[in-house]
Parts: sequence; C-alpha cells; structure tokens
Amino acid sequence: MIEKKILFVDDEESQRDVMGRVLHKMGYQVTLCSSGENALEILKNERFPVIITDLNMTGMDGSMLCKFIRQQDAQTIIYALSGYIEAYDDKKLKEIGFDGYLRKPTTFKVLKKVIDGAFEKIARNVK
Repeated sequence: MIEKKILFVDDEESQRDVMGRVLHKMGYQVTLCSSGENALEILKNERFPVIITDLNMTGMDGSMLCKFIRQQDAQTIIYALSGYIEAYDDKKLKEIGFDGYLRKPTTFKVLKKVIDGAFEKIARNVK
C-alpha cells in the first residue's frame, strides 16, 4: 500500500502553514520544510511519493532541488509551485525533472485533482 505522504517545500512560512492545513484536510500526511537544503536532509531518511516545491526560494531554489532529487529518485512525482510560473517554460521544467506545475495561489479543487492524479499514477505503476 502506498503511503499518502507529501513533502511541501517553501521558504514562506505563510505558504507552508496554508498548504500544510489544506493537504492535511485532504487526508495526506504532510511534512513541511523551509528550504531546498532542509528538504534534502529530510530525504536522506525518508521517502515521499509526492513532493511540491516552490521554485523561487533563497539558497537552493526549487529547480536545483528537483535536479538533486532526480539524481537519486526517478519515481517520486515532483511538482513545481510558483506565483510566477509563466516566467518558466513548460519544456524547461520537464527537462529539469518536474512532472508538472501549480500556480500560486492554487485552488483546493485544482490541488486535489493534481495530487489525487499523482497518487493514482503511482498506484498504477506499483501494480
């Protein structure tokens, strides 16, 4: 059985708080972290089927985090998150290793559809 765990990475505390509450309300186990560096430390000891990371963060940005994760794990589904997503090219995000992206702010409906779809994809690949 697949654990319904999500790692959410964002350097803005308010974003972490809101997404943490929303994802928990959706029934997911959520681990929140404030930086790409912190995320890599967490990933040394724990695996997450789904990771959502902000693109624009101080220190290690979301693109660099995704590249590091992809060096170790091709199976995790990783979504980029940004309020400025239109500044990023879809093709470039795919090349980096993202499975998709979300625009800040996102709606509950869109978030639920994307995450439910990610876990359905994982479940199909496990069979």
